[in-house]
Amino acid sequence: MKRPLGLEAIIDYKLTKAAVEMVLGVLLVVGLVRGPEAMSATFAQMILDHAAGAWALRVATVIVLTGTSGHVKIAVAVAFGDAALSAFEGLALRAGRWWAPWLVVVATGALIPVEIWEVIHKPGPVRGAILVVNWAILIYLLRIALREHRERVARHVAPEYRP
Repeated sequence: MKRPLGLEAIIDYKLTKAAVEMVLGVLLVVGLVRGPEAMSATFAQMILDHAAGAWALRVATVIVLTGTSGHVKIAVAVAFGDAALSAFEGLALRAGRWWAPWLVVVATGALIPVEIWEVIHKPGPVRGAILVVNWAILIYLLRIALREHRERVARHVAPEYRP
């Protein structure tokens, strides 16, 4: 069955995101084992060595301040958890499961209030873009899920009740 291009793009996005987050999770575990403070300091220094501007100093400072063992453990859990969810969503969509678009709608929709809060309190182009992309995915998949639901219901309606 040929899938719409938009759905293929969402599947590819979900699976790529899962792979990137798995790699990030593994790198964070390695950093945790080797010492999170040293890892944070090294990473911050790399940013300062390769980037110029006040933003680089702010990013490096945040990395050093948040590079504690507790923060890195939370980041590991979030990276692996979101990777697992993204992979599950992407594979379910690819398999054509009827519930997969609903899963992505619920998972994506659950974070929209947080994203709106972030955009209101800390506006920026990246936050705004993330909100717009997630809204687009949400609306697109909701339309697909509703259309497929209507088609499924229509197939199961008794012939004498069909218009």
